[in-house]
Amino acid sequence: MRRIALTGGIACGKSMAERCFEACGCRVLDADRTVRGLEAPGGAAVEPIVARFGEGVRAADGGIDRAALAAVVFADASARAELEGILHPLVREAAEAWMAEAPEDAVCIFSAALLFECGWGKFWPETVCVTASEATQIRRMTAVRGMTEEAARARLRAQMPVAEKARLATWTVANDTDDPEALRSQIEALVAGWRAK
Repeated sequence: MRRIALTGGIACGKSMAERCFEACGCRVLDADRTVRGLEAPGGAAVEPIVARFGEGVRAADGGIDRAALAAVVFADASARAELEGILHPLVREAAEAWMAEAPEDAVCIFSAALLFECGWGKFWPETVCVTASEATQIRRMTAVRGMTEEAARARLRAQMPVAEKARLATWTVANDTDDPEALRSQIEALVAGWRAK
């Protein structure tokens, strides 16, 4: 089994890369979707989060009101750290359980935008980073996400630079064009190389 983590900067195309890996027959687990499941009604994170942050973050359906929780934790670094202390072990546990169900010859891709920022890189022996130039990131954030250029630049300043993530990764996949075939061909070559070993 290959255990590989996938990461990248904002607007670099990590979600598109996930779809390319799935099309190549890899198993993909997205950390953000895992968190949403943990915070959904009956999810393992619901009661610990409510116990720490109060009933005000519980949604009407019994899950977590993500907007209410965000209003609390993004204004307070220590609260955000406490939330991460609840979520991160649960995400890792979910990832380990997911991999335990995989066939022995599977290629398992764990996708996390904040892989290195969260310290998760040490749990994955191999990593792929999807990269794009800063100009491309800004263009995508303004054109696709409707952000102002100032807001886009602020978002980039708040994150680990893509170049640093690329330096820490085992492999990089460049995604400066908007042609999905260019990204797909790089990923197909990566997966073929993994399976040939």
